[in-house]
Amino acid sequence: MRRLSAAAMVALSLASTCARADVRPSNATVNARSAPAVHAAKAPPNFDAILAAIDKMFPAQPAPDPARLALARISVQAMWPDGAYAKMMSGFIGNMFNGVMQMKRSDLAALNNKAGKNNGGSAAKDEAIRDEAAAKDPNFDQRMAAMRSVVDEEVGKISTLIDPRMRDGLAHSMARRFDDRELADINAFFATPSGHALASQYMQLWFDPDTMRSMMGAIPEIVKLMPDAMQKFRAVNERYPKPSVPLPQGKKH
Repeated sequence: MRRLSAAAMVALSLASTCARADVRPSNATVNARSAPAVHAAKAPPNFDAILAAIDKMFPAQPAPDPARLALARISVQAMWPDGAYAKMMSGFIGNMFNGVMQMKRSDLAALNNKAGKNNGGSAAKDEAIRDEAAAKDPNFDQRMAAMRSVVDEEVGKISTLIDPRMRDGLAHSMARRFDDRELADINAFFATPSGHALASQYMQLWFDPDTMRSMMGAIPEIVKLMPDAMQKFRAVNERYPKPSVPLPQGKKH
């Protein structure tokens, strides 16, 4: 079975949710009543332990030269200004949502590689997901617009947390990778209109539709590499056989 990319799975999940725009208040009431029991059964994540594990996976690096760090902070301020994360993610989510809403049932059926399975409807009913959802829900467009406003608001809150942390991490990384002369040249370029334009949009380029299309377009070729890669991993694993019976505690192999 073909495996979809994470972005594609998110998009299809969103499509499925929006296509079923007939959720009744009674369902929400039932979910609300059962929510306390669910939350009571699940303990909150141990963020201290998670952060401790991350600290071991990505240990703190030696402090860079203060002068170079100061230059690097100027660089990253141009590359990651306040609101950069919100702008980047809002654009990405909006582009993905708009693309999904334009898809038809036939587009989704093409993703199912089971032979002989059709989309369950005639060509006359092969409407865009947005049109199908709006036909069932007269308030669909207003609902989606309101939800998009909530998304933008919440992503904006996240951005206030992420932006300064990203600048700090990028500054330390750049201060270790580039010397004083290089950082000065970078800042001089970023100070020009063209350099400022590039710096302020560089991170967003990674989520641009053209960039995403190019990356996703490589997936079929990457999948073709997997069988050979798995054979190599299997050969390496078999080169170091494991004991068939667990050794008694305290005994050496």
